[in-house]
Amino acid sequence: MKPTSFRRHAIPASLSLLLLIPTLASFGEKPAAGSPEGLAPMPDRQDAPELALLMGDLQRLTHKMALSADAGNAGLAAFYLHESLEQLATIQRKAPEYEGQPVAALIDRMALPAYETLRKSTAADADRETLNAAVLGVIQSCNACHAATTHGIIRITPGTETNPFNQSFAR
Repeated sequence: MKPTSFRRHAIPASLSLLLLIPTLASFGEKPAAGSPEGLAPMPDRQDAPELALLMGDLQRLTHKMALSADAGNAGLAAFYLHESLEQLATIQRKAPEYEGQPVAALIDRMALPAYETLRKSTAADADRETLNAAVLGVIQSCNACHAATTHGIIRITPGTETNPFNQSFAR
């Protein structure tokens, strides 16, 4: 008996694509309530920006601001302060509310007062100790906001013990 080749019993490529169409059509669909997977459908929020990405940019700027303050460089800290305030405005515009949390209002009430203290310190070309205290106030406002929004597991630190950037923060 002659062995049969795989090719002889294989599904032609065009037919295999037709068999995949129902699978591809249902890709991304949410399982119905009571489905075997037991998962409830997620609300369709395609228009909502990903807040973690926006906050990640703010975190990077905050880290650079902290490194600048730790180096006693008020001018560079002021630059990153300005960039951070622009990012906060972007967050307020793109994600004024996120998962039921009033993000824009919390930025107004919790973050901006701390940033104003830092702005005054950088404008006065404050010493390293004063700059560090002001940056710590900003970071504490971040952590207080995270706690208020049930995201207290996200804890920001100055991170000044490590500089992962290929940048000097000294004057």
